[in-house]
Amino acid sequence: MLTTNMRTASELTRAVNLLPVKPTYFGDLGLFEEKGVRTTTVILDVRHGRFVLVPNRDRRDEATPMAGRGSKWKTESFQTAHLPLSDVLLPDDVQDLRSFGTEQLSTVDQVLNDRMQDLKDSITATLEYHRTGAVKGVVYDADGEVLLDLFDAAGVTQYKKTIAMPSGETVKENVIKKTIYDVKRNAQKHLSGFVVERYEAMCSPSFFDALTGHALVRKAYEDWQAAQDRFGGDDRKGFTYGGGTFRDCSDEIDGKPLVADGKANFYPVAKGLFTTYYAPANWNETVNVVGLPFYAKTEPRSMGKGFDLEVQSNPVCLCHVPAALAELSLG
Repeated sequence: MLTTNMRTASELTRAVNLLPVKPTYFGDLGLFEEKGVRTTTVILDVRHGRFVLVPNRDRRDEATPMAGRGSKWKTESFQTAHLPLSDVLLPDDVQDLRSFGTEQLSTVDQVLNDRMQDLKDSITATLEYHRTGAVKGVVYDADGEVLLDLFDAAGVTQYKKTIAMPSGETVKENVIKKTIYDVKRNAQKHLSGFVVERYEAMCSPSFFDALTGHALVRKAYEDWQAAQDRFGGDDRKGFTYGGGTFRDCSDEIDGKPLVADGKANFYPVAKGLFTTYYAPANWNETVNVVGLPFYAKTEPRSMGKGFDLEVQSNPVCLCHVPAALAELSLG
Protein backbone atom coordinates (compact mmCIF):
# COMPACT_ATOMS: atom_id res chain seq x y z
CA MET A 1 0.00 0.00 0.00
CA LEU A 2 1.13 3.58 -0.67
CA THR A 3 1.49 5.05 2.80
CA THR A 4 0.60 8.65 3.47
CA ASN A 5 4.10 9.70 4.46
CA MET A 6 6.13 7.43 2.12
CA ARG A 7 9.75 8.16 3.01
CA THR A 8 11.30 11.31 4.44
CA ALA A 9 13.50 13.53 2.29
CA SER A 10 16.46 12.47 4.41
CA GLU A 11 15.76 8.76 3.82
CA LEU A 12 15.21 9.19 0.09
CA THR A 13 18.28 11.39 -0.29
CA ARG A 14 20.38 8.75 1.44
CA ALA A 15 18.85 6.10 -0.84
CA VAL A 16 19.36 8.00 -4.11
CA ASN A 17 23.01 8.64 -3.30
CA LEU A 18 23.49 4.91 -2.68
CA LEU A 19 21.93 3.90 -6.02
CA PRO A 20 24.41 2.86 -8.76
CA VAL A 21 25.96 5.74 -10.69
CA LYS A 22 25.62 5.62 -14.47
CA PRO A 23 29.07 4.95 -16.02
CA THR A 24 30.68 8.08 -17.46
CA TYR A 25 34.23 8.76 -18.60
CA PHE A 26 35.17 11.65 -16.30
CA GLY A 27 33.05 10.31 -13.46
CA ASP A 28 34.73 6.90 -13.61
CA LEU A 29 38.17 8.47 -14.09
CA GLY A 30 37.85 10.38 -10.81
CA LEU A 31 39.25 13.50 -12.46
CA PHE A 32 36.92 15.75 -10.45
CA GLU A 33 37.10 15.95 -6.69
CA GLU A 34 33.68 16.42 -5.07
CA LYS A 35 32.96 18.90 -2.30
CA GLY A 36 29.74 20.02 -0.67
CA VAL A 37 29.09 23.69 0.13
CA ARG A 38 26.38 25.34 2.24
CA THR A 39 25.56 28.08 -0.29
CA THR A 40 24.32 28.22 -3.87
CA THR A 41 27.45 30.10 -4.92
CA VAL A 42 31.13 29.18 -4.63
CA ILE A 43 33.43 32.11 -3.90
CA LEU A 44 37.01 31.76 -5.10
CA ASP A 45 39.99 34.08 -5.21
CA VAL A 46 41.66 34.56 -8.57
CA ARG A 47 45.45 34.79 -8.32
CA HIS A 48 47.70 34.69 -11.37
CA GLY A 49 45.00 33.09 -13.53
CA ARG A 50 44.05 30.33 -11.06
CA PHE A 51 41.11 29.92 -8.69
CA VAL A 52 41.80 29.50 -4.97
CA LEU A 53 39.23 28.88 -2.25
CA VAL A 54 38.74 31.77 0.18
CA PRO A 55 39.64 30.31 3.60
CA ASN A 56 36.85 29.98 6.15
CA ARG A 57 37.36 32.08 9.29
CA ASP A 58 35.60 32.57 12.60
CA ARG A 59 32.99 35.34 12.28
CA ARG A 60 34.69 37.19 15.17
CA ASP A 61 38.10 37.20 13.44
CA GLU A 62 39.53 39.78 11.07
CA ALA A 63 39.20 39.22 7.33
CA THR A 64 41.98 37.53 5.39
CA PRO A 65 44.41 40.32 4.41
CA MET A 66 45.25 40.89 0.74
CA ALA A 67 48.64 42.35 1.74
CA GLY A 68 48.47 45.21 -0.73
CA ARG A 69 47.95 42.95 -3.73
CA GLY A 70 45.25 45.25 -5.05
CA SER A 71 44.19 44.49 -8.61
CA LYS A 72 46.45 41.43 -8.77
CA TRP A 73 43.91 39.60 -6.59
CA LYS A 74 40.20 39.49 -7.31
CA THR A 75 37.26 37.39 -6.19
CA GLU A 76 34.84 35.48 -8.42
CA SER A 77 31.48 34.05 -7.44
CA PHE A 78 30.32 30.93 -9.30
CA GLN A 79 26.61 30.10 -9.31
CA THR A 80 25.76 26.42 -8.98
CA ALA A 81 23.45 24.91 -11.58
CA HIS A 82 20.01 23.67 -10.52
CA LEU A 83 19.21 20.30 -12.16
CA PRO A 84 15.82 18.99 -10.96
CA LEU A 85 13.80 16.20 -12.59
CA SER A 86 10.39 14.96 -11.48
CA ASP A 87 8.13 11.96 -11.94
CA VAL A 88 4.82 10.70 -10.59
CA LEU A 89 4.24 7.49 -8.65
CA LEU A 90 0.59 6.43 -8.88
CA PRO A 91 -1.19 3.52 -7.16
CA ASP A 92 -1.75 1.93 -10.58
CA ASP A 93 2.04 1.97 -11.16
CA VAL A 94 2.39 -0.55 -8.33
CA GLN A 95 -0.94 -2.37 -8.43
CA ASP A 96 -0.67 -5.87 -10.00
CA LEU A 97 2.95 -5.21 -11.06
CA ARG A 98 5.10 -8.35 -11.02
CA SER A 99 8.78 -8.13 -10.10
CA PHE A 100 11.04 -8.92 -13.03
CA GLY A 101 11.86 -12.62 -13.32
CA THR A 102 9.60 -13.70 -10.45
CA GLU A 103 5.96 -14.37 -9.64
CA GLN A 104 6.09 -11.96 -6.68
CA LEU A 105 4.31 -8.63 -6.82
CA SER A 106 6.56 -5.58 -6.78
CA THR A 107 6.82 -3.51 -3.63
CA VAL A 108 6.45 0.25 -3.47
CA ASP A 109 10.12 0.60 -2.58
CA GLN A 110 11.18 -1.37 -5.66
CA VAL A 111 9.15 0.83 -7.99
CA LEU A 112 10.30 3.97 -6.22
CA ASN A 113 13.96 2.94 -6.53
CA ASP A 114 13.50 2.27 -10.25
CA ARG A 115 12.00 5.74 -10.76
CA MET A 116 14.78 7.40 -8.75
CA GLN A 117 17.41 5.46 -10.72
CA ASP A 118 15.99 6.72 -14.04
CA LEU A 119 16.00 10.33 -12.83
CA LYS A 120 19.49 9.98 -11.34
CA ASP A 121 20.84 8.53 -14.61
CA SER A 122 19.56 11.53 -16.60
CA ILE A 123 21.07 14.01 -14.14
CA THR A 124 24.35 12.06 -14.15
CA ALA A 125 24.53 12.38 -17.94
CA THR A 126 23.96 16.13 -17.62
CA LEU A 127 26.63 16.35 -14.92
CA GLU A 128 29.09 14.61 -17.25
CA TYR A 129 28.23 17.23 -19.90
CA HIS A 130 29.13 19.94 -17.37
CA ARG A 131 32.38 18.15 -16.45
CA THR A 132 33.28 17.98 -20.14
CA GLY A 133 32.67 21.72 -20.40
CA ALA A 134 34.96 22.39 -17.44
CA VAL A 135 37.69 20.29 -19.10
CA LYS A 136 37.28 22.41 -22.26
CA GLY A 137 37.08 25.66 -20.25
CA VAL A 138 33.49 26.63 -21.12
CA VAL A 139 30.40 25.03 -19.54
CA TYR A 140 27.18 25.08 -21.59
CA ASP A 141 23.54 24.59 -20.67
CA ALA A 142 21.33 22.06 -22.46
CA ASP A 143 20.09 24.80 -24.86
CA GLY A 144 23.63 25.86 -25.82
CA GLU A 145 23.74 28.93 -23.57
CA VAL A 146 27.07 29.57 -21.87
CA LEU A 147 26.73 28.89 -18.14
CA LEU A 148 30.35 29.52 -17.23
CA ASP A 149 33.39 30.76 -19.16
CA LEU A 150 36.38 29.81 -17.00
CA PHE A 151 38.87 31.68 -19.18
CA ASP A 152 36.92 34.92 -18.84
CA ALA A 153 36.50 34.44 -15.08
CA ALA A 154 40.22 33.83 -14.61
CA GLY A 155 41.21 36.71 -16.91
CA VAL A 156 43.24 34.48 -19.23
CA THR A 157 43.15 33.57 -22.92
CA GLN A 158 42.84 29.95 -23.95
CA TYR A 159 46.07 28.50 -25.30
CA LYS A 160 45.48 27.41 -28.90
CA LYS A 161 47.92 25.59 -31.12
CA THR A 162 47.75 24.30 -34.68
CA ILE A 163 49.26 20.86 -35.06
CA ALA A 164 51.01 20.66 -38.42
CA MET A 165 50.48 17.55 -40.55
CA PRO A 166 53.33 17.73 -43.09
CA SER A 167 52.82 15.85 -46.34
CA GLY A 168 55.19 13.17 -47.58
CA GLU A 169 56.53 10.01 -46.01
CA THR A 170 60.00 11.39 -45.23
CA VAL A 171 60.06 14.23 -42.68
CA LYS A 172 63.28 15.08 -40.84
CA GLU A 173 61.69 16.78 -37.81
CA ASN A 174 58.72 15.33 -35.94
CA VAL A 175 56.66 18.52 -35.79
CA ILE A 176 53.70 16.66 -34.31
CA LYS A 177 55.62 15.64 -31.21
CA LYS A 178 57.12 19.13 -30.98
CA THR A 179 53.63 20.66 -30.91
CA ILE A 180 52.52 18.25 -28.19
CA TYR A 181 55.62 19.13 -26.14
CA ASP A 182 54.89 22.86 -26.58
CA VAL A 183 51.34 22.41 -25.26
CA LYS A 184 52.59 20.43 -22.26
CA ARG A 185 55.26 23.02 -21.48
CA ASN A 186 52.64 25.78 -21.56
CA ALA A 187 50.47 23.86 -19.09
CA GLN A 188 53.42 23.17 -16.80
CA LYS A 189 54.17 26.91 -16.56
CA HIS A 190 50.82 27.40 -14.82
CA LEU A 191 50.67 24.24 -12.72
CA SER A 192 53.07 24.95 -9.88
CA GLY A 193 51.83 23.11 -6.80
CA PHE A 194 50.07 20.38 -8.81
CA VAL A 195 51.48 16.93 -9.43
CA VAL A 196 50.52 16.04 -13.00
CA GLU A 197 49.91 12.33 -13.50
CA ARG A 198 49.52 12.55 -17.28
CA TYR A 199 48.05 14.60 -20.13
CA GLU A 200 44.96 13.66 -22.11
CA ALA A 201 43.13 15.01 -25.15
CA MET A 202 39.51 14.62 -26.25
CA CYS A 203 39.67 14.43 -30.05
CA SER A 204 37.03 14.83 -32.71
CA PRO A 205 36.95 11.80 -35.05
CA SER A 206 38.53 13.81 -37.86
CA PHE A 207 41.39 14.97 -35.63
CA PHE A 208 41.99 11.48 -34.24
CA ASP A 209 42.00 9.89 -37.71
CA ALA A 210 44.36 12.55 -39.12
CA LEU A 211 46.75 12.13 -36.17
CA THR A 212 46.86 8.35 -36.10
CA GLY A 213 46.94 8.06 -39.89
CA HIS A 214 49.88 10.41 -40.45
CA ALA A 215 53.22 8.96 -41.53
CA LEU A 216 54.94 10.30 -38.39
CA VAL A 217 52.48 8.56 -36.09
CA ARG A 218 51.11 5.61 -38.05
CA LYS A 219 53.79 3.07 -37.05
CA ALA A 220 53.46 3.91 -33.34
CA TYR A 221 49.67 3.68 -33.59
CA GLU A 222 49.79 0.31 -35.37
CA ASP A 223 52.19 -1.05 -32.74
CA TRP A 224 49.91 0.22 -29.98
CA GLN A 225 46.86 -1.40 -31.59
CA ALA A 226 48.72 -4.70 -31.88
CA ALA A 227 49.64 -4.52 -28.19
CA GLN A 228 46.01 -3.82 -27.27
CA ASP A 229 44.88 -6.86 -29.26
CA ARG A 230 47.59 -9.04 -27.76
CA PHE A 231 47.05 -8.11 -24.11
CA GLY A 232 43.35 -7.29 -24.17
CA GLY A 233 43.68 -3.56 -23.53
CA ASP A 234 40.80 -1.08 -23.67
CA ASP A 235 40.93 1.09 -26.82
CA ARG A 236 38.59 3.62 -25.21
CA LYS A 237 41.33 4.75 -22.81
CA GLY A 238 43.17 6.32 -25.72
CA PHE A 239 46.41 6.19 -27.65
CA THR A 240 49.49 7.69 -25.98
CA TYR A 241 51.93 9.63 -28.17
CA GLY A 242 54.43 12.35 -27.30
CA GLY A 243 53.47 12.09 -23.64
CA GLY A 244 49.79 12.81 -24.33
CA THR A 245 46.92 10.31 -24.42
CA PHE A 246 44.57 10.98 -27.33
CA ARG A 247 41.01 9.68 -27.04
CA ASP A 248 38.56 9.44 -29.93
CA CYS A 249 35.45 11.30 -28.74
CA SER A 250 32.51 10.90 -31.09
CA ASP A 251 29.83 11.55 -28.45
CA GLU A 252 27.01 13.96 -29.27
CA ILE A 253 24.44 15.80 -27.18
CA ASP A 254 21.22 16.66 -29.03
CA GLY A 255 23.08 16.23 -32.31
CA LYS A 256 25.96 18.51 -31.29
CA PRO A 257 29.44 16.94 -31.02
CA LEU A 258 31.21 17.32 -27.68
CA VAL A 259 34.40 18.22 -29.58
CA ALA A 260 34.27 20.48 -32.64
CA ASP A 261 35.29 18.98 -35.96
CA GLY A 262 39.05 19.08 -36.54
CA LYS A 263 39.74 19.98 -32.91
CA ALA A 264 41.12 18.35 -29.76
CA ASN A 265 40.90 19.60 -26.18
CA PHE A 266 44.14 18.97 -24.26
CA TYR A 267 44.12 18.90 -20.45
CA PRO A 268 46.29 17.75 -17.51
CA VAL A 269 45.20 15.04 -15.09
CA ALA A 270 46.21 16.18 -11.60
CA LYS A 271 44.70 15.79 -8.15
CA GLY A 272 42.84 18.91 -7.06
CA LEU A 273 42.90 20.57 -10.48
CA PHE A 274 39.23 19.85 -11.22
CA THR A 275 36.45 20.07 -8.64
CA THR A 276 32.68 19.67 -8.61
CA TYR A 277 31.02 21.68 -5.84
CA TYR A 278 27.50 20.69 -4.73
CA ALA A 279 25.02 23.12 -3.20
CA PRO A 280 22.04 22.00 -1.05
CA ALA A 281 18.59 21.40 -2.52
CA ASN A 282 16.01 24.20 -2.49
CA TRP A 283 13.81 22.55 0.16
CA ASN A 284 12.91 23.55 3.71
CA GLU A 285 14.89 20.60 5.11
CA THR A 286 18.13 21.50 3.35
CA VAL A 287 18.58 25.23 3.97
CA ASN A 288 22.27 25.97 4.69
CA VAL A 289 23.28 22.31 5.01
CA VAL A 290 26.40 20.97 3.28
CA GLY A 291 25.44 20.00 -0.26
CA LEU A 292 25.26 16.40 -1.48
CA PRO A 293 25.59 15.11 -5.05
CA PHE A 294 21.90 14.11 -5.25
CA TYR A 295 18.67 14.83 -3.39
CA ALA A 296 15.30 13.05 -3.55
CA LYS A 297 11.91 13.83 -2.08
CA THR A 298 8.25 12.82 -2.43
CA GLU A 299 5.06 14.76 -1.81
CA PRO A 300 1.49 13.37 -1.57
CA ARG A 301 -0.88 14.13 -4.46
CA SER A 302 -4.45 15.31 -4.04
CA MET A 303 -6.96 12.78 -2.68
CA GLY A 304 -4.16 10.35 -1.81
CA LYS A 305 -3.69 9.41 -5.48
CA GLY A 306 0.02 8.73 -5.40
CA PHE A 307 3.07 10.89 -4.94
CA ASP A 308 5.13 13.44 -6.81
CA LEU A 309 8.80 12.50 -6.89
CA GLU A 310 11.71 14.87 -7.43
CA VAL A 311 15.42 14.14 -7.77
CA GLN A 312 17.86 17.00 -8.13
CA SER A 313 21.51 17.99 -8.09
CA ASN A 314 23.06 21.45 -7.76
CA PRO A 315 26.62 21.30 -9.11
CA VAL A 316 29.21 23.66 -10.49
CA CYS A 317 32.21 22.07 -12.23
CA LEU A 318 35.48 24.02 -12.27
CA CYS A 319 39.04 23.78 -13.46
CA HIS A 320 41.16 25.73 -10.98
CA VAL A 321 43.83 26.62 -13.59
CA PRO A 322 42.08 27.35 -16.91
CA ALA A 323 45.36 28.57 -18.41
CA ALA A 324 46.54 24.93 -18.41
CA LEU A 325 43.76 23.93 -20.83
CA ALA A 326 44.55 23.98 -24.55
CA GLU A 327 42.81 23.55 -27.87
CA LEU A 328 44.56 21.83 -30.77
CA SER A 329 43.57 22.31 -34.41
CA LEU A 330 44.54 20.45 -37.56
CA GLY A 331 47.03 22.35 -39.72
